[in-house]
Amino acid sequence: MILHALTQYYQRMASLGGDVAPEGFEYKELPFIIVIDEQGRFVQLEDTRETQGKKKVGRKFLVPKGLGRSGAKSYEVSNILWDHYGYVLGVAKEVDGVAKKDPEQIASEVAKNQTLADNQHHSFIKVVDELHHAISDDVGVLAVKRFLANADEINKVVQSDNWAECFKIKGCNLSFRLVSEVRDLVCQSKSVQAYLSSQKQETSTAGQAGICLVTGQKTTIARLHNAIKGVNAKPSPFTSVNLSAFESYGKQQGYIFPVGEQAMFEYTTALNMLLDSDNRFRVGDVTAVCWAQKPTPLETKVSILINGIKDNPNAHIDEVKGLYRSLYKGVYKEPNAKDKFYVLGLSPNSARIVVRFWHETTVAALSENIATWYDDLQMVRGENSPYPPFMPLPRLLGNLVLDGKLENLPPDLIASVTQSVLNNRPLSVGLLQLALRRNKAEQKITHGRACLIKAYLNRAVRCGSLSHIKELDMSLDKSREDIGYLLGRLFAVLEKIQEEANPNLNATIGERYFGSASSTPISVFGTLIRLSKHHLAKIGNIGRRVNLEKLQQEIIAKINQFPSHLNINQQGLFSIGYYHQKQDFYVKSTDADKE
Repeated sequence: MILHALTQYYQRMASLGGDVAPEGFEYKELPFIIVIDEQGRFVQLEDTRETQGKKKVGRKFLVPKGLGRSGAKSYEVSNILWDHYGYVLGVAKEVDGVAKKDPEQIASEVAKNQTLADNQHHSFIKVVDELHHAISDDVGVLAVKRFLANADEINKVVQSDNWAECFKIKGCNLSFRLVSEVRDLVCQSKSVQAYLSSQKQETSTAGQAGICLVTGQKTTIARLHNAIKGVNAKPSPFTSVNLSAFESYGKQQGYIFPVGEQAMFEYTTALNMLLDSDNRFRVGDVTAVCWAQKPTPLETKVSILINGIKDNPNAHIDEVKGLYRSLYKGVYKEPNAKDKFYVLGLSPNSARIVVRFWHETTVAALSENIATWYDDLQMVRGENSPYPPFMPLPRLLGNLVLDGKLENLPPDLIASVTQSVLNNRPLSVGLLQLALRRNKAEQKITHGRACLIKAYLNRAVRCGSLSHIKELDMSLDKSREDIGYLLGRLFAVLEKIQEEANPNLNATIGERYFGSASSTPISVFGTLIRLSKHHLAKIGNIGRRVNLEKLQQEIIAKINQFPSHLNINQQGLFSIGYYHQKQDFYVKSTDADKE
């Protein structure tokens, strides 16, 4: 049960004293804080941002939960004691695309934006006035009320040193802090928290009661569920009923799938926390989060192990090496072996968030499965190879499409491959088809595609669907007699003979005939073998000529006849045989240079 596992995660984090927002609150990034005194006078615009990587990121503060708003009258909905500068200060946003608009259009949009900001600001003032009326003894709320009533103090914010930086941030969120308070914001006071709690209780009392599907207890059922951020472009519900076709038994919205308000709050808060943490990774359009039943280092490492770090490739390599060491030492065995581990894959959708996969396993099993994945990917590399020993999944999958653009991959493939990694299951045949198609389009095989094809074939062998062949090694295996593998080796030898005979060729036979040689061998190999005789005659180094001719004849001797067609699996073996033989030439050449 996804919702049950998420509520357990929330409860686990809350019990450990983590940064878990209580009901009615959330953690929000606030790049700037307006500091005022108790009389509502402006003191300073405080910059909370810190440099993370190449950009500045604002600090996160506990604030009253943001309210959903949409439609023509969305300006009427204001958050409590925090919001963007349109609401807090009545400052209009900039006009977009000024260079492409005439003065009349610009003037019209400026007026329109200012009207919207004025309406938003009035809504914010109204909320603060209502809050002050409810908790009139709160000094901070009174100070904010006084500040908002004084246009001169508001103008001081816009004229302050940090305002230009604040205005650069589109929709920059702001809140208030009293100068006498070192850290706490006005919205974090005990009286504000008590007020929000009482409001929540009143709402719950008025709601419909039922049996919660998550807890099994009778409680107030949530009619609408909180939005989830970090998957869709805009916050979207994880569970919802938005069309009458989904309604039944006279029930509507959240009453069709009864989840208690507390459980709803816990699972949505947990999911939002995970999506905003190191437990998250993204491959193409799939956003995945992972967590464990009990704390484990693997929780925050899965994202690096699978996805890597764009700005720090070495971190991914170090984590994979660390995983192997941990497995060797038994770090993920006892006492963690039976602890449950969850991975949830999500994708965006126009109406709601879509579950692409749900994987429930154990800490030990998952760590072993990820290690097995990298075992399957192991492929011979030259000493100075530009490819890392362990490639993250996005970079691997980028080898399957033009220019490495993952958005061009079939949507289901990314989820399917990720599941295969996590479950240690066979890879989709669609992956092999894409790899072979790309090989033919580019007339070559890259290191990444070689790794993926090898992983596909080895997993197919282990599951029994390719029982007539044995698993592939990471480097050249001269004992293999699979027709596809032999033909791939032979093609690499023929190409090598041509290259040594004509060092300055514009295009080799590999760049011309790879596609046809790997799919319809009989159509090209006769011609290529005849040409090789002329190429061999041009090689000046007699010893080199003899060795290449001998290798060519050794491979041909194992081939009974050249087939008219290779099936998809044999085409995969052709690619690996070709790649292995090419790398073997490269390694021997490097060794010879050293000598």
